[in-house]
Amino acid sequence: MTAQASSIKEFKQLKSSHPDWHDSIEAVFDEVVAVRRDLHKYPELAFEETRTAGIVADLLKEWGYEVREGVGKTGVIGMLHGAAPGPVIGLRADMDALPMTDKIDQPYRSINDGAAHTCGHDAHTSILLGVAKLFAAKGLESGTLKLIFQPAEEIGQGADAMIKDGVLNNPSVDAMAGLHVHPTLKTGEFSVTDTEYSCAAVDIFELVITGAGGHAAHPHQTIDPIIIAAQVLIALQQVVSRQTDPLDSVVLSFGQIEGGTKATIIPDSVLLKGTVRTLKPETRAQMPEKIESIAAGIARSFKGDAILTYHHVTPSIKIDGKMRGLLTETVSELFGANALQITTPSMGGEDFSYFSQEVPSVFFRLGTNNGEQTAFPNHNSRFDVDEQSFLYGISVLSLLTHKFLQTTKGEKE
Repeated sequence: MTAQASSIKEFKQLKSSHPDWHDSIEAVFDEVVAVRRDLHKYPELAFEETRTAGIVADLLKEWGYEVREGVGKTGVIGMLHGAAPGPVIGLRADMDALPMTDKIDQPYRSINDGAAHTCGHDAHTSILLGVAKLFAAKGLESGTLKLIFQPAEEIGQGADAMIKDGVLNNPSVDAMAGLHVHPTLKTGEFSVTDTEYSCAAVDIFELVITGAGGHAAHPHQTIDPIIIAAQVLIALQQVVSRQTDPLDSVVLSFGQIEGGTKATIIPDSVLLKGTVRTLKPETRAQMPEKIESIAAGIARSFKGDAILTYHHVTPSIKIDGKMRGLLTETVSELFGANALQITTPSMGGEDFSYFSQEVPSVFFRLGTNNGEQTAFPNHNSRFDVDEQSFLYGISVLSLLTHKFLQTTKGEKE
């Protein structure tokens, strides 16, 4: 039996345990797949998701949602109110693609040069639209479902832009959930961390090392910034190995070195560009001073200088214990306790983190690996997903929403 056939069989087991949910999810599945393939074929980069946002808004309006467009520039909000007052749950999907080439051998391969859904945001958007259509048909007994279709996750700016534009207000959101497709898990599997922080904060920095250039044949007449930069590169790794608690997590990596114009000329300066990843906010706060202290100290010891420019991009994702418990209960009820794996935090970044800093949240991974074609990692030019995984994503987000609104029923009456 193939992996795909196995996953279909497992999902069909819901027919006996949750027949109403099973039928509702199957009823929206074909349209979800069609939308996903369309979005994949016409990807749009950060803050350029006008076509995608238009499709989302039009479908939500068609299904009876209260829709607000242009939130955080190209974001969309869809709201569905229950028959009675109650709490508000927010579900988020990101819409933007990556600036790269799509190399999958499928009829829905990207036709937009320099843009590709190689991170799965087309799947996220389509899954959330599946949830939207399901509840449009089912309705809500109480409370409000707020669907958040977010731009610009890949540059870490979309969530913050939507928050500044009021996405969490009118009405205020009481809890949030989001997912990310992931090929490290098989279709039908999920994962979440049991730690407070699940994805790292992302910071970017630049170090300009300055000296005094001259002829490479006479280095004693110069202050060589290349040699200083080499010392700085090695020494800064001690921030991780000797200045951080071994039980904490820090990544300090350099991705660019720029300097010089010719092999026989010692330049005046060298530019180093790197990234810092941390989980704990208190650790993150210490990093600029540590980097600057080491870099400047080494540079001065060689009669040079080092200037640090440090950019905070996104915070770390904070997982709420109660929301994690609700996810665990939901997955277990639908697919059994073994379907949910407990995993370690990722040092990758995700700007869902902005939402998680504001309201109690849970963020989890959805398995999409169904063999060789769907085994390529996120951000790979051959990345693709098993569309059968959408059945599982819609199931969990829908039942989690139902459970939250039922268990907190009456709290805002």
